[in-house]
Amino acid sequence: MIRAALIAIAAIAATVAATEVAAQSAAPVRKLSATPAGTSAGTWISVHGGEREVIDCKIGPRSDAVNPQSGKPQFMIHADNEFVLLRVRAAEWSFSGARDIAVTLVTADGAERQPAAAVHGQDLIDIAFGTDAKSVAELAAQAYLEIRTEGAAVRLPLEGIAGALPAYQACLASLGTPIKPQVHAAAAR
Repeated sequence: MIRAALIAIAAIAATVAATEVAAQSAAPVRKLSATPAGTSAGTWISVHGGEREVIDCKIGPRSDAVNPQSGKPQFMIHADNEFVLLRVRAAEWSFSGARDIAVTLVTADGAERQPAAAVHGQDLIDIAFGTDAKSVAELAAQAYLEIRTEGAAVRLPLEGIAGALPAYQACLASLGTPIKPQVHAAAAR
């Protein structure tokens, strides 16, 4: 009995370690269900996360690149019942160690704000985007969102986001509801 319990604890610890490694990889989502929304400017995708119930929603432009390229950042907006995060990877950044970082967000119409942000990898920043997941809809009127930090400016193209907003908003409305069996995709680095 004790031996079985120790094996179970070791399996749980290995699962936690593997989950942490996957969470730190370039693919911030391990298991998701996708509802693609294509546009002429590219493809945006809205997905929900969770195995038994919808626990979070994500929206972002689809990228087949393993790593971000100069001028082509990879990003997504992640929302749950409590917060909204903008997760961005950019080749223009080279950070060492996890830490807080000062960023300025500038929209195409010139509006600026300085939200809380943290470095989580060599080229990865998580930016607090507020507590209202519906605020993402405000970005649909913008051509881009620029992130300025430590002498580098990275521009996130937003053209086409409006095409994925209905699926994203439907996902937000379904937070906490049971997930019906669907086809799942695994994102891996």
